[in-house]
Amino acid sequence: MSVTRYRSVEEMPRPWRDLNDPANLRLVAQMLALFRSLVRDEPRRAGVQRFRTLEEANASRNDPYRR
Repeated sequence: MSVTRYRSVEEMPRPWRDLNDPANLRLVAQMLALFRSLVRDEPRRAGVQRFRTLEEANASRNDPYRR
């Protein structure tokens, strides 16, 4: 993908959405809801965890698809 450089802000193309459009806030809320649904809510321990086997590592994640 190429990079386009502009000498000034006036040379840049206009945004594809109007900045004052009230639908922008709704779109941001939808993106945040999607993000929350994809990210786990369980806390993670800091640092590196070591496991003796792959089965121990998968069991510690509590992921039913990795068992």
